[in-house]
Amino acid sequence: MKNNKDKIIDIINQSGIKDASCCAFLPLLPYLLECRAKNRLPKNAKTVITCVFPYKVKENPPKNISRYAAVPDYHKVLENYLALATDNLRNAFLGYEFEWFADNSPIPEVRAAALSGLGVVGDNGLLITKEYGSFVFIGEIVTDLYVECLDELGECLHCKMCKTACPKTENTLCLSAITQKKQNLNDKELQIFLSNDYLWGCDICAEVCPLNKDKKTTYIEEFILGYRDFYEKGEDISGRAYEWRGEKVILRNFDLKNGF
Repeated sequence: MKNNKDKIIDIINQSGIKDASCCAFLPLLPYLLECRAKNRLPKNAKTVITCVFPYKVKENPPKNISRYAAVPDYHKVLENYLALATDNLRNAFLGYEFEWFADNSPIPEVRAAALSGLGVVGDNGLLITKEYGSFVFIGEIVTDLYVECLDELGECLHCKMCKTACPKTENTLCLSAITQKKQNLNDKELQIFLSNDYLWGCDICAEVCPLNKDKKTTYIEEFILGYRDFYEKGEDISGRAYEWRGEKVILRNFDLKNGF
């Protein structure tokens, strides 16, 4: 006879999500994030079901945007999968609460995924999974149903390659934040920006990580079909990661990079 965890994972898999596991809610309490979504947590939350969604489409990286920006904005994609899985879980476990979260979440997602056994926390703060490396989005479903979990954190290699490769300095934002900044870039930020190829985001620490080598590509059709290998000035940015900051930011980045 299957236990609650096995039943849950079966339902998650049948909802189109291949990679999921569970951790207890209690160890995450000291790390909960303040956000408006916090009031959606089940009153007597006991378990966090973490799901990872791989987004690497090709082995070679995109030309001028980070891998996560080369696929359609993940918020809607994850919402569709998580909402379906949540409905299926509610139907299977009547009387219990299930609430899904993606990005706008009080759950410290990397820690939850690592506690669930889905990967390890890298020195760069990213979750690194066995099958897909760190090129994954994370979603959660929180429930008041008790599920027996292992709750053990693993470790990365601590080789420090990510730290060494990162162009961030003590007095600047990281490159990813620089590419998303609405205000004018200061001299140090501009120097970092112009010294690298990225118009949006940054994968430098991930690309050098030895635990990211030769990992599987995504199975998620929405990411495969909507993949773009580069940003081109004047393209339709609807449904892209760089849409949310407004088109002026990505256009400014393009013009700066091309000397306009």
